Amino acid sequence: MNENNLSTDNYEEETIETNEYEEVTTEEVEDTYSSSNNNNTNANNEFRSKMIKMFGIVIIGLIIFLVIGFIISLVTKKDYTYSALEDEMKKAAINYFKDNKSKLPKTNTEIVEIDASILAKNKYMKTLDKYMKDEECTGKVTVEKVDDSYSYTPYLSCNDGGYTTTKFYKKIANSSNVVTEGFGLYYINNEYVYRGTDVNNYVRFSDSEIVWRVVKVTSNNEVVLVTQDKTKNRFTWDSRYNNVKQRNTGINLYKNSEISTTLDSLYNNKIGIDDSYREEIKLLTKEDKTKLVEFDACVGTRSQNDTTKNGSSECKVKEKTKVSLLTTYDYLNASLDVNCNSTIKRDCQNYNYLSTGYIFWLGNGVQEDNSKVYQVSSSGYILTREASRDAAVRVVVHVGDNAMLEKGNGTKTNPYVIR
Repeated sequence: MNENNLSTDNYEEETIETNEYEEVTTEEVEDTYSSSNNNNTNANNEFRSKMIKMFGIVIIGLIIFLVIGFIISLVTKKDYTYSALEDEMKKAAINYFKDNKSKLPKTNTEIVEIDASILAKNKYMKTLDKYMKDEECTGKVTVEKVDDSYSYTPYLSCNDGGYTTTKFYKKIANSSNVVTEGFGLYYINNEYVYRGTDVNNYVRFSDSEIVWRVVKVTSNNEVVLVTQDKTKNRFTWDSRYNNVKQRNTGINLYKNSEISTTLDSLYNNKIGIDDSYREEIKLLTKEDKTKLVEFDACVGTRSQNDTTKNGSSECKVKEKTKVSLLTTYDYLNASLDVNCNSTIKRDCQNYNYLSTGYIFWLGNGVQEDNSKVYQVSSSGYILTREASRDAAVRVVVHVGDNAMLEKGNGTKTNPYVIR
């Protein structure tokens, strides 16, 4: 009996000891788990802190790098092209005169000049030596008043004339370009005239893709351009009542004619606002027009039997304008065919770059009939038509002697580009 009781007591003691052991072990596990969590939290916080510091260092380093780069860019020379430097001078001059409007030219005949050193001194640009590497350059910008606008022309000279800004007319009107046979540039009537079929006289303005052809350079250094393509629309030359014909055949006097009004509209890019016309391609931008000059268009009548090719007939009557049609004698001179000596000769379509395969008006009336005007046929020969008929138009403008050549050699694939 006592033995059994003792055995039972021992069992209970063992059970109590076992429970105490279990209780101690659970507390240790909980302490260990809590300690582990704290360690992980501390590690995460430490890692996050390191990443923030690293990110901050990178940002600060990047800022320092950019600042240093900017400072270096201010003090080191940039390798500009000549045309880019000319643009920089022009831009500086425009900004200068925006702030000094009283110094702008007051009339169309006045020319104002400002040196690049003055623009640099007034902080509108840097000195020229900061733009070019190992080159000595001088520069200036001239300003001319053109109607309600101003034309800014930069002139740059580097390396004692190694590079000099080139005027467009001088690129063409050069004795080294003149030929005496074959297609090319001829010197006739005291003008430089392109003649033949394959001539390198393609040109466009720097901000436009419209292609023009150089007809000639006049004795006063104006470059005569005509559009390569015709207008989309066909226009009546004139439809006034003709007292001689006793009907509305039109009158072939250019002054107050419908074609003169049409040309003004084309110049101002206004054809197409009326439902009766298709929208025309914009021929000239505001910037383009600053390169153009007003000129005396030869709009007199010409006899069909007239064999002169110097404008003596057409230029008896002149109209002051900024846009016109091609004169009859200019069309005749463009042909190299020896038999092309009057408007009645169909040979004038031969060896003539102005013969383009479509009908277009010329700017002169027929002397023998005041209702008729000269027109180029689709085959390229000259014919006469009543002014009240319609045909396409090729616009003629004159580029002034201050226009600059940007690039190009006059070929179809690499045309002259006027700055």
